[in-house]
Amino acid sequence: MVGKKMFFLKAFLRSDKLRDQVSFDDFLSRYTKEKLTAFANSDIHNDRNNEKNLAVLLFNMDWEKDDPFFVKEATDKLLECVKYEVREHDVLAKWDDDEFLILLPECSIESAEKIAFLIKSIVDARTFVNMKVSLSYGITVHESDDTPQSFMERAHEQLQKCEEA
Repeated sequence: MVGKKMFFLKAFLRSDKLRDQVSFDDFLSRYTKEKLTAFANSDIHNDRNNEKNLAVLLFNMDWEKDDPFFVKEATDKLLECVKYEVREHDVLAKWDDDEFLILLPECSIESAEKIAFLIKSIVDARTFVNMKVSLSYGITVHESDDTPQSFMERAHEQLQKCEEA
């Protein structure tokens, strides 16, 4: 029997915004579709009694230069780097021009904070196309009455709090 979070996750991954990102970016399209297949075939999400939290990390990228060509190339390199830091069943996707997200199934808020800090530390220590980037992030977990829209609104609220601090 498929659990409630699996239904939510499938609805979220079919949402217009994520579907648009998948269709516009060749690298992320291939990567995200692999992750969708992994979700669909995974038995760990099917046991309603053993469901864990579904967390999302929403990152905002603030590049030191504002050249669109180099920023796009640097963003691709950054996402390539980040994909090696996430688990096989996590989903990494570009969200907006200056945002990317990581869906973390079976992850508590505490573990998500550790992952976000690790990714931020790794990215802060590197340059991408001779540019530095500053990352800020928001973290939230799925709640039983969430819709994909409310889930992402809460992640954006957390991101704004982080940027204001």
